[in-house]
Amino acid sequence: MSDTAPTAGLDRSASSRASSVARWVTAVLGLGVILLVLRGGSLPAPVPASAPGERFSAERAREHLRFIGAEPHALGTPRHAEVRDYLQARLRDVGAEVQVQRAPVFAPAQGIPRPAANVENVVGRLRARDGAKGTTVMLVAHYDSVPTGPGASDNGAAVASILEVARALQQGPALAGDVLLLFTDAEEQHLLGSTAFAASHPWARESGVVLNVDARGNAGPLLMFEVSPGGGWLVRRLAEEAPDVGAGSLFTAVYQRMKNATDFTALRQGGWQGLNFANVEGTQAYHSRKETVDAVSDGLLQQQGDTLLALTRRISREPSVPEGEELIYFNAGPLRVHYPRSWAAPLAVLWGGLFVFAIFRARQRKQLRLWAVLRESVVLLLVGFLASSLARLAWPLLKALQPGFRALSRSETQDNARFILAVVLWVMAAMGVGLYLRRRAPVMELAAGGCVPWAVICIAVSIVLPGASALFLWPFAGMVLLLLWLGRRGTEPLPQWHVPLWGLAALPLLLLLPGVLATFYTVLPLERAAVPSDLLMLGICLLAPGWLWLAGRGLPWASGGAALLGLGLLVSLAVGQRFDARNPRPTGLLYLVDADAKTARWVSSDPVLNDWTRAYLGGDPKREAVDALPEVKGPFWNAPAPAPGEDVRGPAVETRLEAGEGGRRKVSLHITPSRPDAAFVDVQVLPGDAVVSARLAGQQAPGDTLRTRNAAQGVLFRYWVPSSGGFDLELELTASGSPTVRVGEHTYAVPASVTQGLPARPEDSMPVPFGEGLDEGTRVTRTLRLEAAAMEVSPGPTP
Repeated sequence: MSDTAPTAGLDRSASSRASSVARWVTAVLGLGVILLVLRGGSLPAPVPASAPGERFSAERAREHLRFIGAEPHALGTPRHAEVRDYLQARLRDVGAEVQVQRAPVFAPAQGIPRPAANVENVVGRLRARDGAKGTTVMLVAHYDSVPTGPGASDNGAAVASILEVARALQQGPALAGDVLLLFTDAEEQHLLGSTAFAASHPWARESGVVLNVDARGNAGPLLMFEVSPGGGWLVRRLAEEAPDVGAGSLFTAVYQRMKNATDFTALRQGGWQGLNFANVEGTQAYHSRKETVDAVSDGLLQQQGDTLLALTRRISREPSVPEGEELIYFNAGPLRVHYPRSWAAPLAVLWGGLFVFAIFRARQRKQLRLWAVLRESVVLLLVGFLASSLARLAWPLLKALQPGFRALSRSETQDNARFILAVVLWVMAAMGVGLYLRRRAPVMELAAGGCVPWAVICIAVSIVLPGASALFLWPFAGMVLLLLWLGRRGTEPLPQWHVPLWGLAALPLLLLLPGVLATFYTVLPLERAAVPSDLLMLGICLLAPGWLWLAGRGLPWASGGAALLGLGLLVSLAVGQRFDARNPRPTGLLYLVDADAKTARWVSSDPVLNDWTRAYLGGDPKREAVDALPEVKGPFWNAPAPAPGEDVRGPAVETRLEAGEGGRRKVSLHITPSRPDAAFVDVQVLPGDAVVSARLAGQQAPGDTLRTRNAAQGVLFRYWVPSSGGFDLELELTASGSPTVRVGEHTYAVPASVTQGLPARPEDSMPVPFGEGLDEGTRVTRTLRLEAAAMEVSPGPTP
């Protein structure tokens, strides 16, 4: 069979004869579909406090939020205790049984430093009506905040919503099943509260459904981003009771392979089925002082409450938790689609087979050449990766245009939407130029070439990550149907009215891709905008001939205009960047004391210093690693600081060393903080391979689970808010070597005697958001060596 070139090129047929009316109609309809998808995340109107008692009211929930989110209430602070007591009182007001679970907990698998704390979970229970045997539902939110922000959105809004849901449940129809209300402690310290509940609370042994609500930002609609294994039936209930809530098995598949976790993680691992919710927009405020009550919208409160109330009432009526079912599910505009996950691979193989059939039939009819299809696929991908490379350059370019962005602890702007739009325009511009250069390629070769990467990805994802398969399967299926239809025509040019069929074939892509892109662009740091940009360029590849037809000969001009507009948006961001009281710059400063040498220094993890930090660090600070701060990757700015006063002593350490089995040694450390407001105490053991096992907060952990890839970090423990009586750490050590133990005590305040004469923090700056740099305040460290020759050391404070 000869492989002669097809005669039906896009410019010579459809593009040259397509009417502007048809193009405009296609463009408007496509844009309308995209807007319909994006509008699917709109928030409901808030219900006033005058509404009937069985309804959820955002206005009533806001009254709780005004108290909870008024100021920071981090673990162990007086304000934290006030919020705890408030929750108990409000639960009693609605007739709930109330308990406070106080427990020490050590969770070495959940973070570095290996965390421990004494937690206080607030637990309530609403009993079902007499004789009712429905399913137990547990509503969960953490009530602690970070020390750097009031936590009105993370997670005060969810706590307030659950309190209002509890009231509405009591005033509505009698409950068919018990409802647990769990307000966890120390979520910000690696989920210690939920870990303690799952491990030791008797109610955790029951079976039921957990609905957890958290927050990644302070704006946007609710997203159901994780479902427990076997929770397909819960997806169905969500679609029935809260169809306006965004959801997708893609998000679950991706999230469960990330390092992130919420309280839902500990409860899911404890055997509960459930759904995990969060709002993910407004990330600029995350863990900062901008997480205020006023920044939380009534619409978000209403959506949280309506969703939890409807699901609780519905699920509690289930006679038992149904058998496990795995679903693929997604939002397609106003539609909620779900089907068994076991269908993923067969569907991918089916559509892949139809694609191969369409290719070979088109070759038989001399509509395309196989080698040319592969050529077009490679060319499209090369152009696409060039386009997504521009997304990788956008954040470095913005920092070059405005050095102020180099000072930020994370890649955020004051208007992330403008940055994202600039990236999208650049990707579209680069793809447009590349497609225009291929305008003479035969229609079928270009269309089939754009489908090749989708076919490969679709089959691979359906096997490896089936929850994410829908995003690739159905857009690919739409184009395969189009290729099958076009293959019936032979080599004659396409009539004008046939070309808009690309718009119809693109419908699955237009229904699925915009919502996914919007979520990924929002959730991921701006410096990682290339990840969703790769999806965008793959979408353009899939629609290559239709894209060319839609823009026609004006595509180069449209691409150039898009590129200039994108650059203009970045320039406007650079020019408009200002640090002020409304948009403060994150800055951090630590007073680091060596109690053994009685010396101190100022340390900052800021990428770039400002006038305030330079007033402390001086004109010539060093930038180097600081061994006493192993929990955050350096280097750090540091300079000598005034020597500490006698009141800065650091933790007291009592040691006992005794012989163990097989030549090993056992060391008991009792560590007592010197201050009642100590935020945490760190214990670092070097070298880490000297630790055979450790026991902390009543839990034993083997040494191989405690060590990290960073040998210089050794084994690092952190006990959050230890009691005034201190805590015990037992180490089992190898027979050889002389491990060094460094103990550090951290408080969030700096002695007034040290800062006398130095400027206070200006209004245009704020502490670095929690977890993104060094914790501010005072860190006092001391070091001791456990000698190999000593068999027993008398207890006493270490000098």
